[in-house]
Amino acid sequence: MTAPTHASSGFSLADYLRPHDTVLVGQAAAEPHELVAQLIDASQQIANLTVVCGYALSDDWKRVTRGKPRVATYSAHGPLRGLARSGEIDILPNHYSHFERLVTTGAFQPDVILLQLPPPDPDGYHSFGTSVDYVAKAAQAVPAAATAGSDRRGPIVIAEINENMPSTRTKWRLHHSQITASFTTDRPLEGTPARALSDTDHAIARNVASVVPDGASIQLGIGALATAIGRALREHRELRVRSGLVGDWLLDLDAWGALASGEDACVAGMALGSPELYDFVARHDRIRFMPITDLTASEALASCDPYIAVNSALEVDLLGQVNAEVVGGQYIGALGSQVDTFRATRIAPSGLAIVALPARSPKGATQIVSALSGPVTSLQSDIDMVITEYGVADLQGTTAAERAERLIEIAAPEHRDALREARRF
Repeated sequence: MTAPTHASSGFSLADYLRPHDTVLVGQAAAEPHELVAQLIDASQQIANLTVVCGYALSDDWKRVTRGKPRVATYSAHGPLRGLARSGEIDILPNHYSHFERLVTTGAFQPDVILLQLPPPDPDGYHSFGTSVDYVAKAAQAVPAAATAGSDRRGPIVIAEINENMPSTRTKWRLHHSQITASFTTDRPLEGTPARALSDTDHAIARNVASVVPDGASIQLGIGALATAIGRALREHRELRVRSGLVGDWLLDLDAWGALASGEDACVAGMALGSPELYDFVARHDRIRFMPITDLTASEALASCDPYIAVNSALEVDLLGQVNAEVVGGQYIGALGSQVDTFRATRIAPSGLAIVALPARSPKGATQIVSALSGPVTSLQSDIDMVITEYGVADLQGTTAAERAERLIEIAAPEHRDALREARRF
């Protein structure tokens, strides 16, 4: 077994890369920014590198040109949106949970795994910090640190060890012996880009809160609308969180006494937000992290009654089909874990799958549409309610004609007549 090397300066990722390597990169707040920058630099000299990434935050992605490196991803958020617009990324149309299956079965095996980790515990184990996901599973499957160079066999793990990355509570850990090379940093963790909450956000959030009972287990995600929903739930009590991604709304629920006490009040896959959020998930025994397949497993959902999954969308058609990926021929969203969490509502003793979105796009177009302009991210059969600022369309037990009418009623008033004329059933 080769001991990992450590360096605080003079580290060169290029020393560990070979032509035709596939590189798997950590995501969200666990994205290793220095390694991403060095990876993109190295791709100018090392031929045919393929990078597989997820929720990206580093502006260095904007330097990708002419397939150097080739970038494959499930998400076109943040800096990847511009790459999608210019045709510089390849979309991986897989459910989020499927990536875990790919890496655990060996169907997808990267050559190099890049991570950002907290310092190890006294036994030499690193928590995966703010992201316990398919990248963590791929890294944990590496038996021991491999040597670099042309003769290496199997994947290698390269890590940024960041003093600011919280050690979170999870059974998923990585021993230092599994890391081929690492260096230390103390850079602040990234947060999610924020925008001011609008009246529309608050109106949607109030409508969502009206269908969430006390004691529910909830999935919200991140972003302005998730933040607004969290604030709208301030009067609720004993809420539990079972969410693939949590943001600062978790702090709000706790501050207002809405978050349940006791073990596993919050189970999440990733955290992305403020330094206060990262401190919170590190300090509290009530917060635990696990991959999406564990989070939505039947035994994990047995105590969630009800489990309410709220996800956003770009469009919903008059059948209740959801497009969360493409608008105007441009890939700007993600398939992500929407289907995973919606289908988890069917596994729990009871549940609701809710799509929450503004009735109008930023340009004033209707987002309740007669026909989707992009792929079907979630099936009509997986959706229970669609909620806009104009109300709640309860689709449970409805015919196609009833669905259409209820969805038209929550569209923007100026678009309703056109939707009725365009309906096909």
